[in-house]
Amino acid sequence: AVNGQFRPKTTIKEGKWYRFRFVLAAIEQRVEVRMDPNAQNQARCEFQLLAKDGVYLNEAPRPIEDIFLVSGSRADVAIRCLCEPSFVFPGATTRPCESHLTYTATRQPMGLGDTGLAVMVVETTDRMLTLVTESSVAPTPTMEPEIEPFAVRRPCYLADLTKVTVAKENTHSLDLPQLYPMMIKVDGKGYVWGHEQPPALAEIPVGQIQEWHVTGIRYHPLHVHVNPYQITSIYNDPYYHIGDWHDTFFPTGTGFATIRFNIDTFTGKMITHCHLLEHEDNGMMGWFKITGKEGTTWAGAKTYDPTCYNEAFPGAVAPKKPVVWR
Repeated sequence: AVNGQFRPKTTIKEGKWYRFRFVLAAIEQRVEVRMDPNAQNQARCEFQLLAKDGVYLNEAPRPIEDIFLVSGSRADVAIRCLCEPSFVFPGATTRPCESHLTYTATRQPMGLGDTGLAVMVVETTDRMLTLVTESSVAPTPTMEPEIEPFAVRRPCYLADLTKVTVAKENTHSLDLPQLYPMMIKVDGKGYVWGHEQPPALAEIPVGQIQEWHVTGIRYHPLHVHVNPYQITSIYNDPYYHIGDWHDTFFPTGTGFATIRFNIDTFTGKMITHCHLLEHEDNGMMGWFKITGKEGTTWAGAKTYDPTCYNEAFPGAVAPKKPVVWR
């Protein structure tokens, strides 16, 4: 649904940027969103990724062709469309023109993992939205300028962690096994979360940085409550890049990555689980006990990001002036 409507048509101006927020409110599927390349009277549209899971990219925008979503994930994307010359009448451009946003929903059968049987099953391919692109100035539309690269001022719990040295005692392995039993393992030990609450997977201190080496995420999207995490190592993924922040993570082709957390402010339980409901309901869920004094924050945040803030937003940082060559 788009703004509460099923497969609607939305009219946009040619050459103008529009911001779309995509949310996948599903329980077990991955969805890939793209422009239909086979539509007639097609507009040429470009995607510029701005934010994922509610957090701006470290450097935005990022050009993309496909949007990869899994249950609970979000993406903010700027879209601009331009009418193309007609295939029927070369050199002539028909306005208005249309673009169709389509989606493909896939699902991986539970518990098959890397047995060779764990194919991604295509369940649905359909149209999501039709963009009707019209021009107020024909035959030459007014093109808005490219979106200049930008970086936002961040709260200190989102300070960049990619260059931080993490203490050995705060480094863990986390595995989401690809075969039964469904569980989460930390440093080789885990529990199936059944009808009774299992013990904590580990105790982690508030106000410090955690580094997790994660495996099994090719078939199990990793979702963590309370604290967002930053990708600090991943192999050749077109959508998930080093430096990106998430609370739900499902790489498109690799089954391992390294992520870091700023365990900020809150003590108590931090839940983590596979974000496919069937897997979660079969026990792939666990919790960490955050210890220490409530309200403690990481003392190194301003060392790595001097502009970050802990209180009310102090205002945007002045943009950097472009280099002038003389």
